[in-house]
Amino acid sequence: MRKIGSCILFAFLPLSSFALAQSAPASSPAPAAETITLGNSAATLPGPWKFAPGDSPWQNGSPAWAQPGFDDAAWASVNLAPKEGSVDPAYGTPGFVPGWTARGYPNLYGYAWYRLRLRVTDPGQPLQLKMPNDVDDAYQVYADGRYIGQFGNFSSDHVMVYSARSFSFSLPSPGPDGEILLALRFYMTGGTRFQSPDAGGPHQPPALGLASTVHLLQAADEDANQHFYFGVILQCLLSLLVIPLALWAWLQNRQERTYLWLFLVLSCALLRSVLLLIGNLGSALPLGPNTLLLDVVLGPLQLPMWAMFWWHWFGLAGKRWIPRAAGLITMAHMLAQLFLRLPNSDINLVPRSWLPWLNNVPVVCLVALGVLLLVILVEGFRRERAEALLAALPLLLIEFASFNVFFLSTFGISSVFFFLGLGISVGNVAWILMVLVIGALVMRRFLRTRMSQERARQIVALDMEQAQQLQQRVLVPEVMQSPAFSVETEYRPAQTVGGDFFQTLSKPDGSLLVVLGDVSGKGMSAAMLVAVLVGAIRTRAEESFDPVAMLTMLNQRLIGRSGGHLATCVAAELRSDGSMRIANAGHLPPYLNGQELDLEGSLPLGAANLVDPSSRVLTLQPGDRLTFLTDGVVEAMNSAHELFGFDRACIISNQPAAAIVQQAQAFGQNDDITVLRIEFIGAPSEAPDAVLAAV
Repeated sequence: MRKIGSCILFAFLPLSSFALAQSAPASSPAPAAETITLGNSAATLPGPWKFAPGDSPWQNGSPAWAQPGFDDAAWASVNLAPKEGSVDPAYGTPGFVPGWTARGYPNLYGYAWYRLRLRVTDPGQPLQLKMPNDVDDAYQVYADGRYIGQFGNFSSDHVMVYSARSFSFSLPSPGPDGEILLALRFYMTGGTRFQSPDAGGPHQPPALGLASTVHLLQAADEDANQHFYFGVILQCLLSLLVIPLALWAWLQNRQERTYLWLFLVLSCALLRSVLLLIGNLGSALPLGPNTLLLDVVLGPLQLPMWAMFWWHWFGLAGKRWIPRAAGLITMAHMLAQLFLRLPNSDINLVPRSWLPWLNNVPVVCLVALGVLLLVILVEGFRRERAEALLAALPLLLIEFASFNVFFLSTFGISSVFFFLGLGISVGNVAWILMVLVIGALVMRRFLRTRMSQERARQIVALDMEQAQQLQQRVLVPEVMQSPAFSVETEYRPAQTVGGDFFQTLSKPDGSLLVVLGDVSGKGMSAAMLVAVLVGAIRTRAEESFDPVAMLTMLNQRLIGRSGGHLATCVAAELRSDGSMRIANAGHLPPYLNGQELDLEGSLPLGAANLVDPSSRVLTLQPGDRLTFLTDGVVEAMNSAHELFGFDRACIISNQPAAAIVQQAQAFGQNDDITVLRIEFIGAPSEAPDAVLAAV
């Protein structure tokens, strides 16, 4: 297969000391032997070589066409000297020789032979033959009928070919007359001719020389190959930096598939570049499997993957026909490439007469995918003009680079150019530019999203602040007018607003209503329900302080309106003479003088249509203290995951409300905390005027 030409070889050889005793144009019969004086250098072997299509008959286990005594006078003459100014159409390197498909054998594939007789006047040291760096596709070297070496794996029924590289082979010593016959048995797969208009055989002349010089020329070829693939190597290094970022961005939000497609297309490009380097800078992968992976799988996937990325990026989910069309076109593209590339492995699924027609199918598919990308770009322009304009150039370049094989095989136009001796293709430039543009667009969207989120956060914070202020105004107890009771309240929500609620209301006669509860959940939804309950409490209190009736009414308000929330609640009516009625609906019992008040359990509010709160009547003595808590006190948890618990709550229940809250918070607040503490001072004494009136 086509590989970078040995441009450095032709820079070295003019320094060599050699002379051709005779030469002839391609149309003249070849001389019996070409005389070469090497000295300490090397010489190219342009010929003219004798050429014959087909394969040699075998005699006694060796090919007859490799023998010195074989008469090749009827063979065609082929001059392998590159024309002045000739350039390799694939890579832009000088010194290119067209293959046999451009020399009158357009349909030839399989085997062909080259023969050349040489007379070396001063061999001096052992000689080596350096084969070209650019050949199609495999070959065997014979010298004086003896097998010398090969590139590729030849068997009786199959030839395993690889992407071309430069190799050299040690030659036997010439005979007494200095003559040596070189015979080259070439093999080209049936699919190679569809990738180049001038395929077949060597694309530079072989070189003959001393081992030290040949090794130097071969090293120069390998160095030139590495320089040629500089753009691919650079793309691989950048991919290793960008691909993890794309994967991380997708993992942060798996519902956003834009970055998943970016990860997939970048990974596909990286794998293709790695296989390209492995196949062209080494012989680890045979040409057949390598071209199947590169041209049948990875190559056709890149354009549709870019289409899917931009389809998601511009939010074109409503246009479902785009991914469907991309999928159908890609399947047709991959199927056509499969039929075209399987002949590289000597497998034919369709008649060979179909292959020239099938060779046009990938071009049609690429045109269709290009149109699809333009449609996405136009739709994106309608939504995000600046982003579509930035994406236009790399998309057009990637689309142009996808036609590289077509331009090369049809017009001999290569997409590779050299900068400071380093090869960079249009595809490499398009990929790098695409990554830079996507990076800029991602940063732009990130900043816009952060600004939008910041504005939304400020709006939410303002709403929460207003809700907090409203809740504080709703929960703040009225100024107490009862001379029989003193009241302390402390409220600490776990978030800005909470689900605890409490009310202390009094009558002119000194009676006191205490209601304290806890709505399940936290945050705004619980706070909204708190507002409803507090409003209902105040409305009901205008009619009666009866605690059982209060809890029954609150339960009716919650049924069907709570959105799944429940509420525990305790209500108590305290009269100025010390008598108290208390009712409980699933809440923590209050503490009386440091001891938990004995109340039966019951269902919380909102759990059933009918509520049956537990209730009790008792009489307070002057100096008695009642402490009502929400579960935020007992459920406080420290760093060791230890709960504050009922025992600690009981111990501190006689302390001031602020002290209880402070200790629970210091232990580790997890929920809203409310503490309501009431002390019975005693029944007020009769006023003096009333006593005198009684007398």
